[in-house]
Amino acid sequence: MAYKIELKKIRTPPPGNLKEDIDFICQSFGYFSKRDKNNTAGRIFRLIVKKTAENEKGITSDEIAEELQLTRGAIVYHLNNFIMAGLVIREKNLYRLRSHCLQKSIDEIRNDAFRIFNQMMKIAQEIDEELGIFYR
Repeated sequence: MAYKIELKKIRTPPPGNLKEDIDFICQSFGYFSKRDKNNTAGRIFRLIVKKTAENEKGITSDEIAEELQLTRGAIVYHLNNFIMAGLVIREKNLYRLRSHCLQKSIDEIRNDAFRIFNQMMKIAQEIDEELGIFYR
């Protein structure tokens, strides 16, 4: 599966506030925008993190919409963005973090990125060698 990951360097929140910590992760992946005036992405992501911690099976988009009082269309839009980034997976009609916990999910995304960069470096080296350009 192809992933589209956006990373933003933002200020780390002070310790001790679960909402701010989860929002930091969400913001670091670029999910808070000025267009999202109701913080829809953050609300969905916080709920998925909590539901994954409670039950590894996941939550349906209808359950998310009902709990957050949002339209299913808005929910599915943000869920698809989380899936594209590799943070969330869909199994049947259930959505959950890609792993049993947030830390492991982020670690798996980092490993995906390392593999992609390693492939790119290998091909870049072959191109440079063919062109007679060498990196020291």
